[in-house]
Amino acid sequence: MFEDDGGELTARRAALEWYPDDVWRYVVACDWRRLDQELPLMARAADRGDELGSRVIAARLVDIAMHLGFMLSRRWPPYAKWRGTMLGRLGLPAGVGLHLDGVLREGDWRVRNEHLAGALEELAVLQGRAGLPSASPACVPFWDRPYLHINPSLVPHITASLTDPAVASLPMGLGSIEQISDNVDLLMDARRRRDRL
Repeated sequence: MFEDDGGELTARRAALEWYPDDVWRYVVACDWRRLDQELPLMARAADRGDELGSRVIAARLVDIAMHLGFMLSRRWPPYAKWRGTMLGRLGLPAGVGLHLDGVLREGDWRVRNEHLAGALEELAVLQGRAGLPSASPACVPFWDRPYLHINPSLVPHITASLTDPAVASLPMGLGSIEQISDNVDLLMDARRRRDRL
């Protein structure tokens, strides 16, 4: 393409540059919902003696938090090989990466909990700066237990800001295709993606 005098190609490129605003809000809300589903389980598994299970959950939570960091920075996340490198180039607050690294390195589940809460707090602040509804604190105690979960008002604050009825009617928690599956054979084949949704 050598010229675009009418601007049609430029307009189409701009439309594909990032999610429409409500879809972006929905995907961000789904990341928080996914974090909430397993956050208390990371600490609970370790507290019950399942350290391996706790670490597996911790790694999943770190991956979701990384995805959230990309979403809040309005950047498409790369596939796993480059995700850590590119996360460091997003310009996120330095504490996000340090805390996520701490989650994966820490041997004590209580400190893992603190690191994950620290990263999520920073992401929640970043979310507010990006113009999306947020909540403070991002993590709160899980009832009377020594675990954490996401502030119950966070996801409803985001979903209440949706204005497109079609997006508002999407099932909360399912999210975008990369939130549903990390299977490369599915992600790289548009026909399979459509068939699965």
